[in-house]
Amino acid sequence: MAPHHPSQFHYTPASSSHFHPNVLFEEDWPSAAPERSVTPNSTSTSRPDLGQVPTMPSTHFLSLARNPTIGSSTVTSTSTTSDGLSGPVLVRRGVDTSTTSAADFDVDAKTGFMPTRSPIVLLPGELGAVWERVLSTAIEGGGLTLGQYVESRTQAEKNAQWRKTVDEMPVLSIAPIRHSEVYLRRAHHVLTFILHFYIHSQLPLTGPGPHPPQRIPPCLAIPLVELSKELVMPPILTYADNVLYNWSLNDPTQPLSVDNVKMVNTFSGTQSERHFYITSARIELRGVEALELMKSCMDEAFIGDTISLQRIVGYLHRLSIVIDDMAVLLMAVRDECDPHEFYTQIRPWFNGWSPGAREWLFEGVDEEDQAKFATLSGPSAGQSSLIHALDVFLGVDHTKPETAPSFPSSSTAGSPSKARSGSDPTFLMKMEQYMPRHHRAFLQHLRAANQTHVRALVAANVSSGSVGVSLQAAYDEAVMALKRFRDGHIRIATLYIVSQARKNARPSASAGNETKPNPPVLEEVRGTGGTSLVPFLKECRDNTAKTALGSGPGQ
Repeated sequence: MAPHHPSQFHYTPASSSHFHPNVLFEEDWPSAAPERSVTPNSTSTSRPDLGQVPTMPSTHFLSLARNPTIGSSTVTSTSTTSDGLSGPVLVRRGVDTSTTSAADFDVDAKTGFMPTRSPIVLLPGELGAVWERVLSTAIEGGGLTLGQYVESRTQAEKNAQWRKTVDEMPVLSIAPIRHSEVYLRRAHHVLTFILHFYIHSQLPLTGPGPHPPQRIPPCLAIPLVELSKELVMPPILTYADNVLYNWSLNDPTQPLSVDNVKMVNTFSGTQSERHFYITSARIELRGVEALELMKSCMDEAFIGDTISLQRIVGYLHRLSIVIDDMAVLLMAVRDECDPHEFYTQIRPWFNGWSPGAREWLFEGVDEEDQAKFATLSGPSAGQSSLIHALDVFLGVDHTKPETAPSFPSSSTAGSPSKARSGSDPTFLMKMEQYMPRHHRAFLQHLRAANQTHVRALVAANVSSGSVGVSLQAAYDEAVMALKRFRDGHIRIATLYIVSQARKNARPSASAGNETKPNPPVLEEVRGTGGTSLVPFLKECRDNTAKTALGSGPGQ
């Protein structure tokens, strides 16, 4: 393997991150609505002036019809709804997704999968007066207490009073924001935060099961399911809600960068939670250069002559440096995120619903829609489009596990005690369904454009003299950088989840009447996405290492 090159990237709180000036992806984002505070006890339902409503050019790709894949619709005019808000009228038109630099994928040259401008912080009109107020009440004043950790009557009463506020919300229509992608994203963020506060602030049921379903009241369930249909995303908190659409700038006069980003909403109100989200955001931003390098490699691969191969060598060397920088940022989560605080006060808020657990019942939603929610995974790093893109580009194959069946057997399906290991070959593909649909389309297009991926190109040119040797070394170097990134992920998961699970395990009595921890088996520790955490991460790491073409130390 080629020697590892030290990175020129240095993360310091006072520095700024610079990205290559060449344009890869562009979009023309609308100006965000002015930030306004929400008074928890406010009952005002006044609508903001129409001039404050973010609008887009009628041809902007975020005004496209919200279909499961990039469709063939756009807007050519606007109309006014009965609520007084203007919105685009959708008509049929072809959409340009002919290249990976098409703007329709919502990927930007300077911010990657992150929006180019700060996400809006307030919904308009009655939606803002009701939903934003309810969320603000949950977050302010120290927030709510996880139901499993309620220790006092005061905590229990505060949780119960807030849940009553949710139950008493009116069932609001999403019609006023149906044609605004940025408002739909904000609404999904707000309602899924309310959903997880509502579910996990409830006192746990005791006694033998089965227990009745966890009801989600119609005032929350109906609009959440409706806007999730519009966005083609599940009605649950996602990585996009926590990271991509949950930030603002430290310095509004400067562009978004690794050092100029802060998070907006949290469940716990702790710096640990804010830093946990910021870590992911910084990795996304550092990965912007990786996206550019991928495109450059694919452009040169299309030509395929000796000069192009030499250029690809340089791009792959640089890619390994960028991925190592991402690993540095990943490990920096330890700087301000306390492992115990994360495990006990933050992570439980992320939990979704899986078979064998108490069912989530979306009241007021028809049976057909309810049946689609047999499993709802919580936010997970597996939902990051950036990491998926690296896998696709380098040709890392996660679909051929050696230790797990390709499909569930009748003896394991639906049984939490016999659930498949994290090596479920469809897990990462399932996680794509939790990504914004434009980013899913990007990955689908990248797969199609990269069918003869860089790995095949390298393998075909191994015997092409010195350039072939250099090409293989540079490719393997990039693959092993991704492997090192996954090594770091395993270390972080062990520190923040596995070790904490052992420390917090219920003690068991020994023969000498002493108590000692009863640490869980590693396979029993599950990620918020639902996998057996350590086996899944190790298999992803091993699949990455096996992708390298050379055979040497560390490969």
